[in-house]
Amino acid sequence: MQPSAIRARREALENLWRQGLSGKALLERHTLIIDEHLAEAFSASPAHAGTMALVAVGGYGRIELFPFSDIDLLLLYEPGDEKILNSVAEAILYPLWDAGLDVGHSVRTADACLSDAENDFFLQVSLLDSRLIAGSDKLFSTLLDNYHQAFIKGRRNEFLQQIVTHRITRHRLFGLHSYLLEPNVKVCRGGLRDIQSMQWTARVLFGMKSLSDLQEAGILTDIEHSEVSAAWDNLIRIRNRLHYISGRKNDQLFFEHQEQTAEALGYATSNGVLGVEKFMGEVHAGLKTIAQTADIFFEHAEDSVSMVTRTADTIDLHPGISLQNGSIHLTDKSLLAGNHDYFMLIFLFAARNNVPVHYWTRKAIRANHHLLSEKDRCSSTIARSLLEILTSQPDPLNTLISMLETGVMTSYIPELQEVASLSQHDVYHTLTVDRHLLQTVSELHRLAAEEPLFQRIKAKHVLFIAGLLHDIGKGSGADHSEKGAELAAAIGTRLHLPQDELDLLIFLIKNHLFLAKMSQRRDLEDESFIPHCARLLETTERLTTLYILTIADAKATGPSAWSNWKSALLLELYLRVSNHLVQDTQGMPDPSQGAAWMRTQVAKLFSAPREKLIEALPENYLLVFTPEEIARHISLKDQLTNAAAVHAEEQPASWTVTVISTDATGLLARICGALALHNLSINQANIFTWPDGTVVDVFEVRSTMGNSFSEQNWDLLEQDLNSAISGRMGLPHRLAEKYRDMKYFRKKGTGIRASAKVVIDNSISAHATVIEIYAQDHPKLLYDITRTLADFEITITHAKISTAVDQIVDVFYACDSYKRKLTEPELQQELHAALLYVAEKRNTLE
Repeated sequence: MQPSAIRARREALENLWRQGLSGKALLERHTLIIDEHLAEAFSASPAHAGTMALVAVGGYGRIELFPFSDIDLLLLYEPGDEKILNSVAEAILYPLWDAGLDVGHSVRTADACLSDAENDFFLQVSLLDSRLIAGSDKLFSTLLDNYHQAFIKGRRNEFLQQIVTHRITRHRLFGLHSYLLEPNVKVCRGGLRDIQSMQWTARVLFGMKSLSDLQEAGILTDIEHSEVSAAWDNLIRIRNRLHYISGRKNDQLFFEHQEQTAEALGYATSNGVLGVEKFMGEVHAGLKTIAQTADIFFEHAEDSVSMVTRTADTIDLHPGISLQNGSIHLTDKSLLAGNHDYFMLIFLFAARNNVPVHYWTRKAIRANHHLLSEKDRCSSTIARSLLEILTSQPDPLNTLISMLETGVMTSYIPELQEVASLSQHDVYHTLTVDRHLLQTVSELHRLAAEEPLFQRIKAKHVLFIAGLLHDIGKGSGADHSEKGAELAAAIGTRLHLPQDELDLLIFLIKNHLFLAKMSQRRDLEDESFIPHCARLLETTERLTTLYILTIADAKATGPSAWSNWKSALLLELYLRVSNHLVQDTQGMPDPSQGAAWMRTQVAKLFSAPREKLIEALPENYLLVFTPEEIARHISLKDQLTNAAAVHAEEQPASWTVTVISTDATGLLARICGALALHNLSINQANIFTWPDGTVVDVFEVRSTMGNSFSEQNWDLLEQDLNSAISGRMGLPHRLAEKYRDMKYFRKKGTGIRASAKVVIDNSISAHATVIEIYAQDHPKLLYDITRTLADFEITITHAKISTAVDQIVDVFYACDSYKRKLTEPELQQELHAALLYVAEKRNTLE
């Protein structure tokens, strides 16, 4: 078969898929195409006499040949055939290479295969999947017989330990759980490799070749077999599409491919839920199903072949529940049907003893959790068990995950089913919603040990319930905080919370985003803002509880949602509101006292008196920086000989760039433009203006080119910034030329497109109009925004700039040139249109 014929047949696979052929059937058809070519090529080669064998190994041997997978071949020969090896290999391989296929091949004798496999575990398992394509059946059979003698007979336990070790290592490298938002469907936990590992192990340990064999032997239940088979076939369909969409061998569902894959597989947006989120929800549900089944299978396998002496010691914890060999056992499965308290008691004892639930017990729970009824959900006994699990020490995360994976969590709290495996198509969250909720509880346990304010909370159990339920309203298409509060009211009632605790739970869930949003988007110095927060929060108990929940939620969300900067802003808001709520602060510092202390510390760093300048520094500015940083700002101001001074500093996770200048319309735009010109993207920024007109703008930046700190030309940045401020450099044409082609930068991103939005609000601040801009980031977006504001001669009195990967939320406190709010409807309408135009631009930078 000529290369062109091979290409034509492979291209026909795309049409077959469009006609409905998918999953394993498509792999089989692809494998058949390659088989036919190889059999023809081998027959036409000098090996037709039968002294050689052409063997498919690996995925190709399993008849799992994906569109861009390697074609793994073994050319098996007998000693003495070396003279014709090259001609045989050329006849077989060259047409495949000419057709653009990736071929992984080896040429070995049978003895060499066994010798090499002794030191290469992946070759061992590859040979398990070997399949004769053409040539000597005798030679191939001899290889298999010798392989069985060398690696299987008498070495089953050794094989199991190796495959378990490789599985653990793989999970650590590619994801310890099946909840990651950009999963590698081949090698992550719950991916295709877990299925393959089960099959290899079943073949070596039990002589079983398929999942159906495991089902017939009772190792897999009928339900497990059905669910795993469906999840497996779905992963195959997804990996097929992913290869076609990527145009290469790619097994990771990056954000940029998720929407295309979801659309190709027929997932559509409805009821406020994105089609891609439905798709990813099913992906994670399938990964979870495979992961759970594989975990239980390998525990069973280790029990079956392990030569380790097991202790006979058994500790009876409760009638029918015991602790044996480091795990919780249910000694009589019928207890689950007779007394539904056992569904929660088993996990309670696991949490108390910090041990797992044995796999046979987990299988029994998974098969019967549907028995939990509405009556059980209202049981005070079961409720007490859940509350003890949530609050137990040490951290009960593993127990909670087991409850989720066995189905007990969603059967007992059915409202959680709406967020089970729910994927959030954004750049903040690194986990599915259900797993994020459990992680939040875990973060609360860490805070209980690390954060002194935690001990001031009276109703700690309510805080843990809020951690478990705070995002329960997601997936409904409505405001998830409002919907979640509504659902929590019903759940809290079933948990028999007294009215005051129920009110607190509802409040926490309804307002769980309040402190984070306000601290990052509002001017904490605004006179009317802090009283507004205090009126909403009402008491220091509510404030402190919400503060701790906010931290736990952010840390459980992912690295983009938490930083030292955000932590400082949140603490400042907490202290200000707390001080406003009560005069007796119980030892909590008054921000004004903190500012006075800062002024004293800064003054100590100067030999000459600077009291007048230091006394005039704004309070909100003083509470953001250290005394040493403030002293550096003052020194930079003193040494200022040009339009601006730049100080760059390398931090552990980012770079900080401080710009000192004199306030002027359009100054921020010129600074943002100069940073963009030097390939610096702004992650966060704090913008301050001293009473004397000195501007102190501090930016957290990263290089868009991957440069190191030392590779960045900071002197040239300062030179260009001064030129731009002094009107000696045209930033618009410089930036337009530099970033004319945006395709490169889009490839660097996540593939998620944030919806652009502009909000102009005069009710938030008493003295300024607050402008909020939400958009997908690009290298000169912030410059375009600030230049647009400058075009309207708008003065920015305060700004909070935040970028999370590819999405920005920029908040500006703005006035006109006369320091008045922007109240004219025509001006607001024109400004809104201009900013929205800038925020929505993605493909051009004119």
